[in-house]
Amino acid sequence: MLSIRSVAPFALSLVLVACGGMQPLPSDGGNDARSDTGTGGGDSGRPDTGVSSDRCSAGEMNAVSTVGCNGGFAMGMPAMNTPGGACMGGGEANPMGSCPANHVCTGDMGMSGVCLPTCNPGSTYVSTGGCPTGFRCFQLSAGGLCFRDCNAANACPMGQMCDPEGSCVEPAPMMKH
Repeated sequence: MLSIRSVAPFALSLVLVACGGMQPLPSDGGNDARSDTGTGGGDSGRPDTGVSSDRCSAGEMNAVSTVGCNGGFAMGMPAMNTPGGACMGGGEANPMGSCPANHVCTGDMGMSGVCLPTCNPGSTYVSTGGCPTGFRCFQLSAGGLCFRDCNAANACPMGQMCDPEGSCVEPAPMMKH
């Protein structure tokens, strides 16, 4: 079965080519994944300890442990063409579809999808990455995408499901035999 994380790197690479590379989202005051690891440009003033202080930092095996780390959970149904909201896909020619700049629409040409903001992944699989409140940055092969957090008490918007990593994704299409 295909998942959004297996298709998203292709769409993300198209956006990066079309938009001239990854553009960071507005910072929330120095909380990006690289800001205080001691690797330059950080704002902590602490020496490099080899451990990220990004509150969303996690590996693939413990990604679910950071659910809600980026300011809590996003609430309500997102408006169309906003982070986590519905969008119309634009195909390979326009991977942003109807989403704003620095987003990827997961829908194929003329099909409904979800707007996922691009992000600057940290040194771990999951980070804050400059994502909006209630979203975490997942490091993919072509860069990073922000996925909305979810758990048993904080459901995903209608049409999405909570995956084992605690993020809202579109259900995988049923494969026909």
